[in-house]
Amino acid sequence: MIRPAAGGRGGIPTLAPRLDRAMAAAIAALRIGLGLVYLTNGLSKLTGFGGVHPFPGFLITSGGARGIIAYDVQTHPVHLYRDFILNTVVPHWGLFGSLLLLGELFVGVCLVLGILTPIAALVGAGFQLHLNFANWGNNIWAWEYAVEWIPLLAMAFLHSGHYWGLDGWLTPRLPVPLRRWPFA
Repeated sequence: MIRPAAGGRGGIPTLAPRLDRAMAAAIAALRIGLGLVYLTNGLSKLTGFGGVHPFPGFLITSGGARGIIAYDVQTHPVHLYRDFILNTVVPHWGLFGSLLLLGELFVGVCLVLGILTPIAALVGAGFQLHLNFANWGNNIWAWEYAVEWIPLLAMAFLHSGHYWGLDGWLTPRLPVPLRRWPFA
């Protein structure tokens, strides 16, 4: 919820209300934009549709995600983790791919609508931190995944769903013990 600032010195209004509106718009744009990343990737896994034409680029389908994680861990220095991915996750991709699909759709819908935002942002950050860890030992750009998990962690603590989202509506309707972070 945006709180307008009190008047400035000598009754002169401050710029705080305008800045609050701009900050709310920026937070909402960041939340919705990252939500669309997750939502479109989840829909790509659901439908097998790998692109948003006529726009350039691609989306990661379920088969693509399976191939990416299998490739990423080939030279992973933590053998227990590498073996778990290669011997459990990849061969049972029907289960793990479905969990990924549901997770991406959950994160995407929640962030776009601004509902259960802290939980969704933490789940999204967890996905990115996992990919960051999966690429440990690979020669990738140091900030490859951090450009997503850092803003997602920030959104988890910013109450970003209260800015043009449904969290502000949902919070008072939750049972009292749930009216706190990470539920609201």
